[in-house]
Amino acid sequence: MANRKSVVLSLVLTFFFGPFGMLYSTVTGAIVMLVLYVVLGIPTLGWAIAALHPIAMIWGAIAASRSNA
Repeated sequence: MANRKSVVLSLVLTFFFGPFGMLYSTVTGAIVMLVLYVVLGIPTLGWAIAALHPIAMIWGAIAASRSNA
């Protein structure tokens, strides 16, 4: 049986750890979001992270769901 990934755990990890929590469900997505957090977060003094964080959570949940399919 293949490793199953929990969507709820993915959401919780991403909520608390941001892109680092996405490493549970998608490594590529975590790297992309980490780069976006830095590239967009620094010039906007962190305001962009407020928009990126929910996107990261949704991306992580979708990746976990697809890995179970």
